[in-house]
Amino acid sequence: MKKEHAIFVAFIAVGIAVRLFSLVELDWFFGSNLHVDEITYVEGDSPPFERPPGTYLLADLPVQTKTLRYIFSAISLIPALALFLFREKNTNNTILAGILAIEPTLAFSGLQILPAAPAAAFLALALTAGVKRPLLSGWFIGCAALFRGEVLLFLPVSIFFIRPIRKYLTASSGVLIAVLPVLIINLVSGGPFAPGENGPLNLWLGTSWELLETPPGIEFEELMGDNSFTDNALVSIRGDFPGWLGRGIVKTAAFLSIPGPGRNIEAPELLGSTILKYLLPLTFLIIASGISGFGKNPETALAVTGLAAAFLIFPSIRHRAVFIPALVISALHFRWKIAIPSALAIAAFSVFLNYPAGVRSGLTEVQMAQNQLESGNYEAALINLKMAEEDGFEGADLHSIRGACIASSGGEFAEAVREFGLALEMAPESPTAWKNMAALLWNYGYREDAVYAAQKAVSLNPALREELSSVLFYQR
Repeated sequence: MKKEHAIFVAFIAVGIAVRLFSLVELDWFFGSNLHVDEITYVEGDSPPFERPPGTYLLADLPVQTKTLRYIFSAISLIPALALFLFREKNTNNTILAGILAIEPTLAFSGLQILPAAPAAAFLALALTAGVKRPLLSGWFIGCAALFRGEVLLFLPVSIFFIRPIRKYLTASSGVLIAVLPVLIINLVSGGPFAPGENGPLNLWLGTSWELLETPPGIEFEELMGDNSFTDNALVSIRGDFPGWLGRGIVKTAAFLSIPGPGRNIEAPELLGSTILKYLLPLTFLIIASGISGFGKNPETALAVTGLAAAFLIFPSIRHRAVFIPALVISALHFRWKIAIPSALAIAAFSVFLNYPAGVRSGLTEVQMAQNQLESGNYEAALINLKMAEEDGFEGADLHSIRGACIASSGGEFAEAVREFGLALEMAPESPTAWKNMAALLWNYGYREDAVYAAQKAVSLNPALREELSSVLFYQR
């Protein structure tokens, strides 16, 4: 066996072991149930082209949740395989490919049924296609955009990094060849722009720390308002342009910090609960080395695309993982004079940056309690809610879930009403909170109060009319 093959096989073996250990260690959180973001792709009731199409198709495989996570974990090894198989087999390329196999945030992204790992795989294939095949490279980038819509920022960003201009135009054509058929099918079906459907929403989220720190649930549902996300974002940006720029700078710094922020899950804590935490120095070295190698090339364009996405939208560990292959390949152009200040800046961000939009402490336990509520394990759910409170979690969902556990387990009516009432105090315009209160009051015979709560729920979300029809059309 050649030296390069032996080195790479050793790295791959470690990468596989790390993923297997991590999947087992996170069973306490993921288990057989889906967490809030995975539900979007696996159980969402929207048509396939209204979600990132690639993830929808993968998540629709007829296998169990745990098996799907193993599939996505295997996909997270593709960047390493691509770099090793499709670039010249020398020691530098082999070591970098091996590092990709064990880079912890990319491995972490593969532990979930989410778009990051497939997007990273396609970007790695795009980069290994090389500058000599810009059309193929662009097509792979377009495929990545079908998983993570922010990859489309490559089109405006790369004009500054790819020369001559005909190569930029060819690569851009490849992106469009991958994306346009999905766009056309989606438009014909009456849906929104598939790869970037969440773009306006995410742009709006990125304009406010309050929006970014509000977890998924009934509080966030209340903030969603009329769903005019593009208008809301533009109004916010125009209303406080200096503040928006300042937030963008902080978000970009958070993108570069180690391990990085979470989004909807306590990603740093979850990652830190596995063997992956011991590999985080590799992420530090990759980012610093990658920045040191910035130049006029596709890998720099993709790395800057990731930075631009963080500035405009929001950063997180798993979103950054998409662009890790670009940073690794950029490290081939390593320059000490840039690497040293980059490393110092990243170290400073990691230690001293106060990211205002961090995930609320205790959110992991709240999401576990939600899963346990749905599976009927009320006692365990209540224990997790208590742990979340002890961690400092404050929010409407905690009271909503607790009220549902009390009501569903035959507990005291007054206690359940109290918890639902607290949820409504914190999220008075949440249709789900009013729906829950209506169901509770109806089940305990408080018909008129239930009708009022149901009417309030439907006034906030007309889609609930059918679900609450038996309450709404109650006749005395």
